[in-house]
Amino acid sequence: MIFILLVLLVIGMSLLSSPTIKGRLGEFEVKKQLNKLDAEEYTVLHDVLLPTVKGKTSQLDHLVISKAGIFVIETKNYRGWIYGSERSKQWTQVIYKRKERFYNPIFQNYGHIQALKQIVGEQFPIPYYSLVVFSERAVLKKVEVSALNTHVLQTEQLLKCLKGYHEEMLNPMQRKGILYRLQARSIEGKEARKGHIEQIKKDQAEKKAQIKAGICPKCGGSLVQRKGRNGSFYGCSQFPACRFTS
Repeated sequence: MIFILLVLLVIGMSLLSSPTIKGRLGEFEVKKQLNKLDAEEYTVLHDVLLPTVKGKTSQLDHLVISKAGIFVIETKNYRGWIYGSERSKQWTQVIYKRKERFYNPIFQNYGHIQALKQIVGEQFPIPYYSLVVFSERAVLKKVEVSALNTHVLQTEQLLKCLKGYHEEMLNPMQRKGILYRLQARSIEGKEARKGHIEQIKKDQAEKKAQIKAGICPKCGGSLVQRKGRNGSFYGCSQFPACRFTS
């Protein structure tokens, strides 16, 4: 009996440490906060999968439609110290002496907003707000953001940020129209979500192969070695037209 319990404990710990499960836990915490909003003033959507013009898909953790505009929320259930800036391609997670790099979540959310704009259209001006929400397990040690309508914060600060926008930019009819377009174009079903994950893995593999071959995955130019403040790196030969670095 003790052996079985130990096995179950090990399996449980392994599942909780997986990136997918940790991500879901972070999304759940944000979902709990968003569910506290007044449904008359805020329309909240979770785990929205949208098609893109390139025939792919874009997965948005949370969307909030209010009189102030559309809030696009990307969740990160990371722990440790977090360092990054809105312009840097990679951010850093520090846990004791171990450092891990991860893709700039502001860039990631920018892609989500572009997919959203293609669905919603531009019949009238719509303010978009990019919110990157880290769990309370993380410490935002040094995160530099100066762009308007962009926020990097923790879960407990989320509602205060949303409620801080008071000006009416969208009337009730416009908000209903936006919701209708999203509901009409959003993709449902397990197979679609499985395909989205496979697409991400395929894109990452193709990108790595291009970089290894010395090809810029962003514009197709050649990669050349350059020197920066933190040492050597590879950048696109088409700079400044293309700012890809590796």
